[in-house]
Formats: sequence, C-alpha cells, structure tokens
Amino acid sequence: MKHITILPLALLFLSAGVVKSQAPLMDTVSSLETMETANKAVIDKQQKTLDMLDQLGQAAEQLKTFAKRS
Repeated sequence: MKHITILPLALLFLSAGVVKSQAPLMDTVSSLETMETANKAVIDKQQKTLDMLDQLGQAAEQLKTFAKRS
C-alpha cells in the first residue's frame, strides 16, 4: 500500500525537476553561444598574428639571402 502513495509523489517531484531544469539549460546555451563568439574572435586574432609572423619569416629569409650575396 505504501508503494502506491509514494509513486505519485515521486512522479510529481520528478516532473517538477524537469520544468525547473529547463531554465538553467537556456542560460547554459546562451553562455555557450557567447563563449563561441568570443572564441571565434580570439581565433581570428591568432590567425592574423600567424599570418604576420609568416610574412616576417619570409622577410628574414630574404634578408639572409641578400646578406649572403653581399
């Protein structure tokens, strides 16, 4: 007899937990989207830095070549 009264209460608590957990889920999704945007900006900045370093490396190689000719 005790199992019959406990089951509806357990279902009630479980269903209430699902509804409450949806709000933090939306906050989490929003936070993840914000982090994704920030990460893309960092990656773009890093790519520009790498491109500049490649150009600097090429310029250094040219200087070495010209220095050897002199």
